[in-house]
Amino acid sequence: MQASAQSLKASAGTGFHLEPEAAATLIKSCQESLHELQGLQFELETITHTPKLGQTPGAQIVAPFTQDVATDAQGMVQAITNLQNTLQAMEQAYRRASTNYQETEAIIAQSLKHQSTTLPSPRLHGPNRAV
Repeated sequence: MQASAQSLKASAGTGFHLEPEAAATLIKSCQESLHELQGLQFELETITHTPKLGQTPGAQIVAPFTQDVATDAQGMVQAITNLQNTLQAMEQAYRRASTNYQETEAIIAQSLKHQSTTLPSPRLHGPNRAV
């Protein structure tokens, strides 16, 4: 997922365009998701600690295992960190794509304006007829 977001971000710099209104909606969605994930910081801190399951032999095996599952490279902490990074990359891509759209629109408008001032006026012969 993170690789896809990075690819989207790279594409946004090379011609991937979004209309500003669509980009604004997508950017807002990313920001809201990031805000929600930020709210999980307390819970993420909690799961990084070894749970207190007691002193039985089973509990002494399960408690560190549970902590490892939460904090290893494939655990919840890393998954949420990766999701945050992905959302940030997507937000940047949407911003860049929106800027590309606006720049492209400006270039097209300028080109059309330039064409209209450099094209010769049609010559008329007789009542309202162009040759």
